[in-house]
Amino acid sequence: MGVLLQAVPVIAFGLDANASPSLVANLRVPASLVFPLAVLNWLSRNADPSAARDAIFFSNMTAFTLVGIGDLLVTLMPGADPTGWVFVLINLSFAIAFFVVGRVNMSSRVLERR
Repeated sequence: MGVLLQAVPVIAFGLDANASPSLVANLRVPASLVFPLAVLNWLSRNADPSAARDAIFFSNMTAFTLVGIGDLLVTLMPGADPTGWVFVLINLSFAIAFFVVGRVNMSSRVLERR
């Protein structure tokens, strides 16, 4: 997604071909956050159980939930592209997966402290 949002933001964000260059540049800024999050997820994939790993699972679940809800709202708008349902399904599936995997892999050390 990060490459898509950076390389062709007009298409990725569904903008008009005549969108202002400043709007496109401003949309690239939050889109650039996709890269560091991907690096964090990749580097922590084999991490030992810890509060930090639990936070990574929870953060990913929260992010995909919010993006899925945003996609849902945009898709429900009159005149919206029906392909938006694909993104709703993908993002909410990731949110559910992070919830299930995170819950199963919750570090026991963290649970004992609470």
